[in-house]
Amino acid sequence: MSRNRLSNCLEFIGITTIVIALVFGAVFTPPVLAAAADEDVYRPIEVYRSIDGNSSVESLGKGVYVFRWRPGSYVSPFLVGGDEVVAVDPINREVARFYRDAIASVTSAPITKIIYSHEHLDHIVGADVLAPTASRYAHPNTAKWLAAHHARILPLPTHTINNGDLITAGDRSIEVHYFGPNHGCGNVALSFETDDGRLLSFADTIEIGIAPYRSLPDTNFIGYIRSLEAAAALQPKWVLGGHSGPGPGVWLTNFLNYLLDMKDALAKADEETDRLLPAVGESYIAANERYIGRIVDRAVSLMRPKYGHWRGFEQWAPMNAQTIRMAITIGK
Repeated sequence: MSRNRLSNCLEFIGITTIVIALVFGAVFTPPVLAAAADEDVYRPIEVYRSIDGNSSVESLGKGVYVFRWRPGSYVSPFLVGGDEVVAVDPINREVARFYRDAIASVTSAPITKIIYSHEHLDHIVGADVLAPTASRYAHPNTAKWLAAHHARILPLPTHTINNGDLITAGDRSIEVHYFGPNHGCGNVALSFETDDGRLLSFADTIEIGIAPYRSLPDTNFIGYIRSLEAAAALQPKWVLGGHSGPGPGVWLTNFLNYLLDMKDALAKADEETDRLLPAVGESYIAANERYIGRIVDRAVSLMRPKYGHWRGFEQWAPMNAQTIRMAITIGK
């Protein structure tokens, strides 16, 4: 390797490391996970299950229900009030048929409103199957994205919603919360009042006992942290993800802690990891990837004592670390 090339490589690695160190800041000191009390364990009241067991409905009281598709796969809440139903996230065109049947099993009221929680297609396709004449609601960012990119794939929103809005079903309502970009640009959280306190549905932003998914697709890291802080400040008793729950509201804090701890773990790993020069015949790219790989492996090892029991940790924590390191490097 020429002297100029080596100098450029060292300069790039050094600058990158300084930026990461400045942004990361604190040294990793793992706090203790908040634990739910015995009375804060969700005990489902199942009111419907399909013959094949692929779909079910649980009642939370005050007209609030949870629809499950292939339990552990997808979950969507719906609200029954007066002579109408507000459904959230039809999931896809196949599942929407079963979702429609599941709602019909607990009420004869029509589905008059459908809420798109966010713009990701794995949750919101199939409104035309679930209830073709229903009004459709989404955050303006979601509506804009869908109109620009997916108008041929699904029915577009007919109404936009934003922070503080109420979507009603008879004398009952769902409160809309928008905290800014997080998982997607238009992801809203939805509050429901149940017989056992407030439930906050926040699709794909938290899951119960499960590590964040793979490479945190379409996630604004800074916005994610701010959104979890704002959601936790609401102090819901229960939270619902897009694929799991309900679980105790402490899972908002648990996920926030996970992200902050990963940030600190990466900073500590960066401090501990010697910089690598390219080996003879090795490209700078390969050497830099080895260097980053060591940082990621060390960060995951620091996280494992506290979070290693979460489902998906071993598979997804390394991907989480890669994504979070890059997000902090570029400041987004």
